[in-house]
Amino acid sequence: MQISDAKANDLKKSEWESLADIDLDKNKIQTVKKYSSVCDIWKDNTHKLITKIEYQTPTYLQAYSQVHAEFLHSIDNSFGTYYIWQKQHFDKMGINQKVINAYEKLCDSGTNNILELMNAYANYKKFQADLIIDYMKIGNNYLSWWTDMCGKTMSFWNSQLNR
Repeated sequence: MQISDAKANDLKKSEWESLADIDLDKNKIQTVKKYSSVCDIWKDNTHKLITKIEYQTPTYLQAYSQVHAEFLHSIDNSFGTYYIWQKQHFDKMGINQKVINAYEKLCDSGTNNILELMNAYANYKKFQADLIIDYMKIGNNYLSWWTDMCGKTMSFWNSQLNR
């Protein structure tokens, strides 16, 4: 579940707002309890961090994607910029058309091989990501099972000790 920072702030009081809950009229300073255990604090704060990371991930990915695209366009533009100079240079050399045709076939073959390798690598990365997600789900299920078994064992021991 994704929530905005504004919603997250509405859900919990800020540190300064919680100071208003301190009762100064008594001899002891008492605060209103927000949490019943350390585990509640850990869970709440971990949830806040994970939610923020989840919320900002698309921004990070988009920024990286834009930088990467601009880098690739720069390389493409550099070849376009030097095209006229290169054409004049190679035209002056008087290279035979058969050699140019053979070179074209060689370059096309190399380019096609690279494109196939890029597709294979993209498929591999997709497979790798799917596999990692599956293993994470298995790990989460195992952890839930283990925690449940641990709780049941502790409950059983407590019931045996309290007899």
